[in-house]
Amino acid sequence: MNAENKVLGEGVRTLKLRDQAPDCEIYINSQLYELPEICSNKKVLDIGCGYGWNKPIVEKVGGEWIGVEPFEGGANTVIGTAEDLPFEDNSFDVVIMDAVLEHVEDVDASFLEISRVLKPEGVFIGYSAFMECFHEISYSHLSFKGIEYYAQKYEMNLESINGGRAFGIDYHLRNLFYPIPFGLARKAIAIGIRGLIRFKSFLGYLGLRIARKYTHEEAKNQSLLYYKINCLGQSNGFDFIIRKK
Repeated sequence: MNAENKVLGEGVRTLKLRDQAPDCEIYINSQLYELPEICSNKKVLDIGCGYGWNKPIVEKVGGEWIGVEPFEGGANTVIGTAEDLPFEDNSFDVVIMDAVLEHVEDVDASFLEISRVLKPEGVFIGYSAFMECFHEISYSHLSFKGIEYYAQKYEMNLESINGGRAFGIDYHLRNLFYPIPFGLARKAIAIGIRGLIRFKSFLGYLGLRIARKYTHEEAKNQSLLYYKINCLGQSNGFDFIIRKK
């Protein structure tokens, strides 16, 4: 775009909805996976395992669980970091990082290590913070595009992502009002945010049908994608499933 003809609010390129969306299945406010099902009879690495809440779940379905923490104590079985995992290549069927990625100093190195220790077709699952406040010691709060980028960089595919269950707005308000109980209000705000985005997507649908003469199916798909991207864009964080090639 010529600088002399620039329009306020526009950048040097035009981004369409599909450009902004991750190239994967997008779920909003739903359960993305069942841990027992994924870990059944699998060798599982749980990075940042804490007190080992996942250990009995994995072992109950015949899986082998190995936990990793950078500190002594807790339920971990191995002391190590996400950036330097003390395991051989292609060692695990499943890697879990549940609310851990934001606490890793070098996200790039951790994705490299996860890809290295995963077997081909192995899965990397978990939750990553996005619009959460700074908490404990948090470094990188990844967007959905950031998760996709690091996965692709190290020969893995982001297969599916889930957001929209909670949003940065209600999360920040909960922290602001702490220790005042805010649970019900937070749920109500999240419902309201989803409803508002849904209403805006419906208006977009009408605009596409009337002004741009889209077919019903075309307008519906575009408005649904708008809804999903906007829910993701304000989400508290994301559940994800990444598979090694």
